Amino acid sequence: MSAIGSISIIMDFDDMENLRGDSCFTATQLASQSQPQCQQQSQARHHHYGNHAHSVPVHTITSTQRHSSCPRAMISVQEALRIISSHITSPVAIDKPVSASIIGSVIAEDVHATTMVPTLRCSAVDGYAVVVEEGSPVKGVFPGTSVINAGINSGSKPLQLGRIAKVTSGAPIPSNANAVVDLEDTALDRSGKQSVQFLNDKILVGQNVQEPGSHIPLGYQIVACGESLSVASGAVGLLAKAGIHTVKVFEKPRVGILSVNGGGVNHRNQIQRDNYLAISSCLTSWGFDTVDLGVTHSTPDGNLEHHLGVSTDVVLIINHAPKAELDLNSTVGCLGGTVHFRRVSMKPGSQTSFATVPVNAESTSKGRKSKLLFLLSCDSKSALVGLNLLVLPSLQKLSGSGESSRAAAAKPSMTQLGLPRVAVVLTHHFPLDAMHTEYHLAVVTGSRSDARLYATSISVGPVDVRGSLVSSGIHPNAMVILQAGRGVGIKGEIVEALLMGPICGSDTRLIC
Repeated sequence: MSAIGSISIIMDFDDMENLRGDSCFTATQLASQSQPQCQQQSQARHHHYGNHAHSVPVHTITSTQRHSSCPRAMISVQEALRIISSHITSPVAIDKPVSASIIGSVIAEDVHATTMVPTLRCSAVDGYAVVVEEGSPVKGVFPGTSVINAGINSGSKPLQLGRIAKVTSGAPIPSNANAVVDLEDTALDRSGKQSVQFLNDKILVGQNVQEPGSHIPLGYQIVACGESLSVASGAVGLLAKAGIHTVKVFEKPRVGILSVNGGGVNHRNQIQRDNYLAISSCLTSWGFDTVDLGVTHSTPDGNLEHHLGVSTDVVLIINHAPKAELDLNSTVGCLGGTVHFRRVSMKPGSQTSFATVPVNAESTSKGRKSKLLFLLSCDSKSALVGLNLLVLPSLQKLSGSGESSRAAAAKPSMTQLGLPRVAVVLTHHFPLDAMHTEYHLAVVTGSRSDARLYATSISVGPVDVRGSLVSSGIHPNAMVILQAGRGVGIKGEIVEALLMGPICGSDTRLIC
């Protein structure tokens, strides 16, 4: 049996707080103050540093009593992101073929065109190539000579005097042609002699003619290092058009998802895995590969170390066990790792924890020396908030976001990554939490009447509004950021929100 599944390290919380330092426990510190080695024992040792007595015998103290006696100091979301960022290694660049598979990836180097586009003089429209003399009108009936289609290099043949050539869009034009008349400005001659009549005599030299390199000059920078390749940008099509066959991109991390059960038979179909499906769906929509690490127990025979040996870079642990039963410090400590924080000042999701564990290079997909571990609550809202606020920016940074020269000069923090932020107007009063910043699930709509964004809660507010949202099948697409305070966020107040999905239009308008 592996060490990780064999022991829970028990210490006085006063002692652990002294060791914690910057909200973390290292394996060395744990070992020096607790067990000489992680090994299976029938009873855990308890150490005393100072003159104090137990009100309860040591062997009868439950895990609940241990963990509830001294809560961990909470840190802000910004501080949590700073800590995570300090433990993220540089992204790894790999070569990938130019295809749809690189959509969503971040470019690892500047890419320049190796050929100019177009390579020949060609037509911008379907029409007729013609020779135009400056200042001379071109109108009348012309006999056709040939048809030139795109992709057929027959444009080097010059036009005979008084003749025209039918060309398709993108096709090369005859060497002496200097204009193309749009097909819409022509009509077939009614005499049936395959002649064409020009309806417009205002034809300029160079009209509808694309010169070599007019789209993409040779050496033109198509994408820059640090740029994310999106569908909307059309960058993949430009890369292919410019003759680029492979590009360097930052490889995305692989994410393992592990469910921890509090006990019972280890049958996957007996454990609620709704959170697993929700989290894996989010990760897939963000473009990250996921690995199902299955279900383990918080008990010694759960053997968490075995699950962490799978080739992943980040592991998300969904804790279905009671909070007291999963001793993250001893679990990570026995692996030689570090718990960096255990509580974050955000509601919901305050119990989100973060740790790093050293691993062999072959047990990560990129040869990294440590894995990132996030412990998420089994509560669906808490898990969703922790996933969006802490995990997503971490995955983006591992994928190379913020690696552009401009971003490097500005030295951006991870707070600039993650979900996009927008300003929204509250459509009703939102209750505030006196202690924590709250990330309130809401529906954000765009008003067609005043071009503002409006936020409506899915859990508070007028019943008729919430009912209409449910009946319309509308799901939350944002988290409204409500700063800690007393009272409520006033209807009509402008606050920030994190967008999780597309915005729908509505006729909402709020008169304050």
